Amino acid sequence: MNQRSFQPAFGLSNPNLQTIVSSVGRKIIKPAWLQEFTRRSQHRDIHVQGQHLTAQYDYSHNDDAALVMIIHGWLGSADSSYVLSTAHALQTAGFHVARLTLRDHGGTADLNEGLFHSAMTDEVVAAAEFIMDDFGRNTAGLVGFSMGGNFALRLAAALPQLHALAICPAISPQHTVEQIGSSVIYERYFLGKWRTLWQQKQAAFPHLYDFSSMNRLGSIHALTEFFIKEHTHFENLQAYYAAYDLRGDALNEVNATILAAFDDPIIPPEHYRSLPTSIDVHLTQRGGHTAYIKNWRLESWVDDYSRAFFGERLKS
Repeated sequence: MNQRSFQPAFGLSNPNLQTIVSSVGRKIIKPAWLQEFTRRSQHRDIHVQGQHLTAQYDYSHNDDAALVMIIHGWLGSADSSYVLSTAHALQTAGFHVARLTLRDHGGTADLNEGLFHSAMTDEVVAAAEFIMDDFGRNTAGLVGFSMGGNFALRLAAALPQLHALAICPAISPQHTVEQIGSSVIYERYFLGKWRTLWQQKQAAFPHLYDFSSMNRLGSIHALTEFFIKEHTHFENLQAYYAAYDLRGDALNEVNATILAAFDDPIIPPEHYRSLPTSIDVHLTQRGGHTAYIKNWRLESWVDDYSRAFFGERLKS
């Protein structure tokens, strides 16, 4: 595992501060370029495997530019601040960018009757192929954050023509849920967002869903267990976690890169030691969980890293 340098600004070294500022602070302190960038984005409806997903396309001024796709983290969207930041960095560096929103995320709960779960690999593979066909590309870059990083690694296994970069990816889903559950702050944050998604789904399909009993469960573990039992085909929670656990042989002979931090409060660095040598793991001492906030303008080093990474691999 290689170690790369990242140095946060004075006062931004704490990993929890990094993580929270990245998620919450960047929603408040909005960059000057944001309004014009999102105004120019083009919405795309994606119909694959009988499902309706969406994406936002950010075109380069160069029609022949390489394509980079971005997958957000759990309960995020194509319009999450960290996704927009990386998309803007890549687009201004000359890439076409496609920001995918996973099923039920980002206010799209009304588009499909079926519920999202994190083991939906085939659907996301099909969406990536759809996007590449849209741009007329046989190869592309792919960057995913957290759960999106887990998806990025699975897509790299299914589509070897992808150049995948996973930012702090979940390797052991069970451990990730346990880590979230061990923190009052993170657990409340994710519980609140997940319950909002259920409310949206129930409002869209009241004849199919009644989540009132789930709302009475007070832990991320209990809610996940109930959700899997009542609303998926998995026999139990262990079978669900196993479906997208990336330890063992899951990534054998897969070429991809991981950027992660030793001080990540959600994904411990030892998880990356079990991965095959074909996965290039770059670890920094600091950075928090998918944050890497480098200054008090709340700019992220992930943007710098992504520009360099795809510049080396996709630009001739």
